Amino acid sequence: MPGIWGITGMNARNRHALWGAVLLQGLLAGVAQGAPSPAPSSAPVAAGAEAAPQVAVGKAQVKGLALAGGISAYLGIPYADPPTGARRWHVSTQAHLVGVIDATHYGAACPQTDATAAWYRRLAVAMGSDGDVVPPGPATSENCLFLNVWTPAGRARGHRLPVMVWIHGGSNTSGYSQEADYRGARLAARGVVVVSLNYRLGALGFFAHPALPDVSAGRQGLSDQITALRWVRDSIAAFGGDPARVTLFGESAGGTDIAALMHMPVAKGLFARAIIESGYLGAGAFVTPAAAEKATTAVVARDETATTLAQHSAADLVRLQAERRKGAFLSPLVSPKPAFRVPLLIGSNADEYRLYLPADPATRGANEAETLARLPHAGDAAHLLQRLTDDPATRADLLASAPEFHCPAVAMAGANAAAGLGAWVYRFDRVRPGHHGFGAYHGAEIPYVFGTGASWLPAGPIDRTLSDMIMRYWVNFARKGDPNGPGVPLWPGWGNAADGTAAPMMHFGARVRVAPAADLALCPFVSETKSE
Repeated sequence: MPGIWGITGMNARNRHALWGAVLLQGLLAGVAQGAPSPAPSSAPVAAGAEAAPQVAVGKAQVKGLALAGGISAYLGIPYADPPTGARRWHVSTQAHLVGVIDATHYGAACPQTDATAAWYRRLAVAMGSDGDVVPPGPATSENCLFLNVWTPAGRARGHRLPVMVWIHGGSNTSGYSQEADYRGARLAARGVVVVSLNYRLGALGFFAHPALPDVSAGRQGLSDQITALRWVRDSIAAFGGDPARVTLFGESAGGTDIAALMHMPVAKGLFARAIIESGYLGAGAFVTPAAAEKATTAVVARDETATTLAQHSAADLVRLQAERRKGAFLSPLVSPKPAFRVPLLIGSNADEYRLYLPADPATRGANEAETLARLPHAGDAAHLLQRLTDDPATRADLLASAPEFHCPAVAMAGANAAAGLGAWVYRFDRVRPGHHGFGAYHGAEIPYVFGTGASWLPAGPIDRTLSDMIMRYWVNFARKGDPNGPGVPLWPGWGNAADGTAAPMMHFGARVRVAPAADLALCPFVSETKSE
């Protein structure tokens, strides 16, 4: 896997092509709300002998699981027709369910490498555990368009709850809805309906070959997300959800995709608000038609026909993607201008890149100098960086994190504020106990949002309190488009101030506090680099 400096030492065009080397996936593990949970597993835990819940969805009866705490779970529901055969690489179509649907097991994940499980193993080892605590990933299949629903079982009749739909990360090449950190039971217990979904990935999900002129070219995965949101609009009331109060939330590539959906008029009205956690929103976040086609023909030859393309197996396409565009972040093909905006909660983690820095200090120093040299005002940027920190690793992280995460997040929040829509910005600062040296790494906030975690991750009372606080804010936002409410400190909305460094954001660390982020002073220097 290329180190971080293989990315930050490039211009924006080349940087996005190698981004997945840094974002293998944003699905990291964390702390449980209450007692620690076991290592990641594909099997849900039912609540003993309670009667299995069942709901009517159109002409179908969907049978689920009764979980502890009064939560019903419906797993592996097919929301779209299988994207197989003639449907491969084409816009997905909503499934019309009939008969009895067994929703007691997760569905297959979309075709991909083992990158997600490998990420978990690496983290487990770094935290002092054995990599074997992380099992292999689930079975994969092209028939993978499934979603999961968690809902409180004892809701009042006729009372519809806000809905939170999760889009997983993984560079748009890996990840799946049933990751251990994405289980929605604890979040649903706060009074929301939680949905997670699979979408097509890699060469099957972000594929723009000239032999396949389809409206979804370069964004088949986004097409799946839109189809899932239409399913939610049409069916979530059966599970107690309010289709008028859908909040889309996601991390890393999931955050990028949420932003991309706001560039697509067809997605307007399918969600009322958005939460973007550590979304990659830098210069290479979205691609042009020419760039999308170039990325695809780097995987399969340009002169292939629709007939020869159809002869590739899913495994072959996954292999070609991994070999020929190793570590690439697959940016969706959308218009460069937003089509609509919604109230927004957005933020990043303090040390997004720390996990991926070169171990050798000399290498870090040389690459820092190379990266600074590419900035339009290199001297001013270097002086500011020295004022911000004297730690070389922190400087290296800032040079990478600012242009891809921190600065685009506040820019997007500022645009929302200028448009008269609400925006709330956070910085996740919490560093887990131990000597892992990762800081507040990319994806570290996810288990705090879901109240989930693995037993091999160190945690203490601070982490449980922080998870409770974050879930309160996220659920408040899903309810009414504002994270504030009883029992939590006031979170000021993001202003439209010219100097973002003076604007307060919420910091989630060993304590929750409102304060500016001094490192945003880097934004004017890193927003663009010199061309090669």
